Amino acid sequence: MSRGEPPSFARRGPSREGSGTLSGFPKRRLFRAGALVGAAALAATPLACRRQKAQPAECLRLDVPREPVGFDAPFAITATMTCAELTGGHVAWKQLGGPVVAVSSARDGFELTGRMPALGPVPWGIVPLSARTRAEVVLQATWSDDRGRTLQREARVAAAHRSRGLPNTPVGVRVYLGGRGWHITERPAGSSAPITTGRNASLLPDMAGDWRLADSDGHTLALRTGRYDETPLDCGRSGCHAAITEAATATRMTSVLARFMDKRPAGADYPACALACHATGEPGAQDGGFSHTLTELGAAGDLTRRWEDLPRDLRRAGGVGCLACHGPGAIPETSARWSVLRADVCAVCHDAPPRYGHVVAWQQTAMARADQDPRARSDRACARCHTTWGFLEAFATPERKPVDRRPPDDVGLVGISCSACHAVHDPKRPGEQHLLRSTPAPALLAGAIENVCLPCHTPDGGDARPGASAAALWLGRGGLDPETGAALTGGAPHAAVAGGCIGCHRAGPENVERGGGHGFRAPASVCASCHPGRQPSSELRVRAQQLWRGISSEGDAGNAGPAHATPTAGVRADRRTPLGRAIWDLLLVLEDPAAEMHNPRYARALLDAAEPVIAAAATRKAR
Repeated sequence: MSRGEPPSFARRGPSREGSGTLSGFPKRRLFRAGALVGAAALAATPLACRRQKAQPAECLRLDVPREPVGFDAPFAITATMTCAELTGGHVAWKQLGGPVVAVSSARDGFELTGRMPALGPVPWGIVPLSARTRAEVVLQATWSDDRGRTLQREARVAAAHRSRGLPNTPVGVRVYLGGRGWHITERPAGSSAPITTGRNASLLPDMAGDWRLADSDGHTLALRTGRYDETPLDCGRSGCHAAITEAATATRMTSVLARFMDKRPAGADYPACALACHATGEPGAQDGGFSHTLTELGAAGDLTRRWEDLPRDLRRAGGVGCLACHGPGAIPETSARWSVLRADVCAVCHDAPPRYGHVVAWQQTAMARADQDPRARSDRACARCHTTWGFLEAFATPERKPVDRRPPDDVGLVGISCSACHAVHDPKRPGEQHLLRSTPAPALLAGAIENVCLPCHTPDGGDARPGASAAALWLGRGGLDPETGAALTGGAPHAAVAGGCIGCHRAGPENVERGGGHGFRAPASVCASCHPGRQPSSELRVRAQQLWRGISSEGDAGNAGPAHATPTAGVRADRRTPLGRAIWDLLLVLEDPAAEMHNPRYARALLDAAEPVIAAAATRKAR
């Protein structure tokens, strides 16, 4: 049983366009030795910028592991005083960030030992790891001589490098495997890398090429490994992806490194902490990425210059381009492309709280669990709004051929992830700041403003029952006159709110600096800014539930689950009859759990129109 077969690996040579190996400089030639950035320094670089304190005195040196130490693995840090005038004293340790670890010290604190946390439950295949989940521990050492002199240093120890969870990964970066009984069945010529076993299997690829792994259940995993500097940047030049490459090139992500370098004061260093997410590759890894190339060229001083003055080999790995998200090597074949839909690809940079909390906020929403029900994953009518792959398939633009990116059943939840709402290379919106996907307005809301939220929060005209109806209520659309069948419309008092849906649904975790709005909560304080002193009422909800109980035996709609997902035949909203149209209006209100907030006047009008017809039908039923 194969889970993704990439095409055969073909190594390509250097290119005049900068798509091959490092050109102009031999490998590992340090042409500016005085400006060398060592691998140890890059390995210790934080993967998310934080407000930095003043640099501590150099007299306190901390010897920290240069490479990630592994999950559930021991580590040791040694402190040394390097200035002759500062001797003796002791070192106290304090943990500043990361998962809580147990540590012990010796020699008056000059030696610290500890053990990294274990890796928790993981999905099948390549395990995705973000700046948060890679278990980076931040420790502070404070030296004191008990006579008033103190020095402080920070040490960072990580269990692993980051991983997108994709089946194409860099050479020199260990990947962890979810599953059991992993073994290698095919490997690149000359490779001798083993799979380490234990609580979590892992592989440290030592050669570029194609691998085939198999687990004890008979599942196979095709893996491609490569170096970033040896992967041709020809996604657009080949003619295959010209439009999306042009759109991606216009985004702020692609140009982030260039823009930040050019706006600094002359001679100022580029913050090393930003390179992890402003360039391609993993700091501290020998993967052919930006930081690795920087080390090989000995070009640290070049980061005080302007972008256009950088060596070409650095510029080709600068910014967040194709390889930064898709990894080195060719894009996997169709059967493996489901993995790029997971939020884990974006989490590599956007899951680094407290500063970047986009993914942490999203994980608290129902969107992150939208595909937990098996029916939501298997029924295409449900999948269009409960899965990322279904959404992209249902709302694909006519010029793009839909690709089946349905994930295997046992890989865990994917939810409605980043790539449903954000399109990095949407040809219709090149350079759009927030990369919001361009989607057509639903038929029921023809002529409405373009909003990526509308397709999944508007009923489909062909449904037997209206589905999620929040957008329809919000815009005062979708209702039917029970007697005539004419459209029953109303005002849209909140349509003018700046930002549309997220003008109100913008709250999330309070302990993150950026991205908290991806929690999409709308607290009462949002309403209070325009409606001071008013409290939301449940009167409409109670009234709608009473009407529903009068004609249905399915219980309270919306309490055990949305009415449109009730598995029994139940009550149909047959819009060819007055009763069916009245039921449609009633369900529009019931399907929106926040009808009282989105548009209470229109919700009340729908119930007023539906109630006489439903009451008459209930009376006839009672007889």
